[in-house]
Amino acid sequence: MSALLERQREFATALTDSLYMIAEKVIGDAIPAEGRVQIYADHFRTSLLEALATTFPVTRALVGEAFFAQTARDFLIFEPPRSPILTQYGGGFPTFLAALPDLGGHNYLPDIAAFEWALNTAYHAEDAILLRPEDLPDPEVTAQLHLPLHPSAQRLSTPFPVSEIWQVHQPDAPAVDRIDMNGSGERLLIWRQHIDIRWRKLNPGEDLLLAELSAGAPLGKAALAASGQPGFDFPASFSWMLDGGIFARPADLPPQAE
Repeated sequence: MSALLERQREFATALTDSLYMIAEKVIGDAIPAEGRVQIYADHFRTSLLEALATTFPVTRALVGEAFFAQTARDFLIFEPPRSPILTQYGGGFPTFLAALPDLGGHNYLPDIAAFEWALNTAYHAEDAILLRPEDLPDPEVTAQLHLPLHPSAQRLSTPFPVSEIWQVHQPDAPAVDRIDMNGSGERLLIWRQHIDIRWRKLNPGEDLLLAELSAGAPLGKAALAASGQPGFDFPASFSWMLDGGIFARPADLPPQAE
């Protein structure tokens, strides 16, 4: 390991631990070495805390500023960033929340954070060429296709009504007297259509269909597996998924006939 790389790793570790060990290796100037390191560390932590607050605004609103700030600081120490891109920081925050011993009765908080992270991920995901209805070959060939989901598409299963909780905390949302926390939960699909972030509640058959496709099953086999779910209507579900831009165009799709 080069001396520079070793020093960089020591400095990165010090930002979330003790600054004193690295300060003695920093050259002082008009500002003492300890002060110079502290300025950098303060900026580093402030930037990450602001990034988390931006990504998880409803999570923050639910628990209040003080609780969120302390929890975010603890998370920063537990899981420092591994990428220089701030929008990629926070993927482990929902799991971190779930491991906390006391959420003050907010047992749904990790799932709210997971929903917000999915929205963030969908917004920043890569784009892809969409599969269009007119791209599909005859039904027999279509049944054998392996359909990749759009890079932004993510599924989230939760026992809580997280989309309803999230909605009532949006600007100009209508007042809601009560949210039933003892319902059947939600299966959600979150994705980006063009520049708009969308989400939709899935029925069990739709959720299973997308799970099978994500695991690499061809469309016909995935549809057969989902057909066992009560109320599943494959033509209707596949139609809104196609229109909504859920699928990327398969690389091995036969070319359209002239």
